Amino acid sequence: MNGSKYFNFIIIAFVVLAAIAFIISRCVSKVPDNDDIAHIRENGALRVVIDSSTDGMQITADGDTVGEQFELIREFCRQQNLPVEYKLESNLNNAIEDLQDGECDVIVRYIPVTSSLRDTLLFTESLIHDKQVLVQRKKVIDKVVNDSFVHNQLELAEKTVTLAEESPSIIRINNLSKEIGDTIYINTIPNYDNEAIAIMVSKGDFQYTVLGLHAATRLQKEYKNLDIHLSIGFSQLHSWAVRKTSTELCDSLNSFIKNCNIEK
Repeated sequence: MNGSKYFNFIIIAFVVLAAIAFIISRCVSKVPDNDDIAHIRENGALRVVIDSSTDGMQITADGDTVGEQFELIREFCRQQNLPVEYKLESNLNNAIEDLQDGECDVIVRYIPVTSSLRDTLLFTESLIHDKQVLVQRKKVIDKVVNDSFVHNQLELAEKTVTLAEESPSIIRINNLSKEIGDTIYINTIPNYDNEAIAIMVSKGDFQYTVLGLHAATRLQKEYKNLDIHLSIGFSQLHSWAVRKTSTELCDSLNSFIKNCNIEK
């Protein structure tokens, strides 16, 4: 084979391989070109990745499915006459990855609306206004004084706060450490969410964690030895999220949320 024919062969081979790679990438990618309701219905169902907490969605011992956000998204799908598929995910970063990879259509959980997340996600109307609070055991439990009890943010100096791995609260604790001018240590745990860690605080496994006041108030009703009085952050909007391209789906969700008259 002379040089000219060899060169032509290389060019043709390169073009063929590039075409094959393009076709494969189109087949592998699950991100839909069209995210409107009609297209989602044609594809079979609205794919929901939902927080595996009592705020989100849980399966009771009796086999019942419960959770306030589960009830909301189920009602939305009922009104839209839209089948729905659920995937439980406690880790927000994993949920965002599922959304961006086309594994789901909407993240149903109370996501704090931050400027960094706005760069990658399209948020719905806010569902709640929430603030982060410290979760610890009460100052006095069964007439025994809790020596690790903190009364204010300054007393968190040199203390260790246990959080879920990749929890958004990590950023707040790091900022709080700078604000008080002292070190607040962070212990991160994989495969747990902050709500599960709060239950472990109640049992004495850890001293402190952080939850949104909404979730903390609900959890305290069951775990009465928890104290949630100390605020460590400002009030934030919390919303669901879809892909940036899912404007029509977001509009439909927004109309639903507004009509629900959700107490914030």
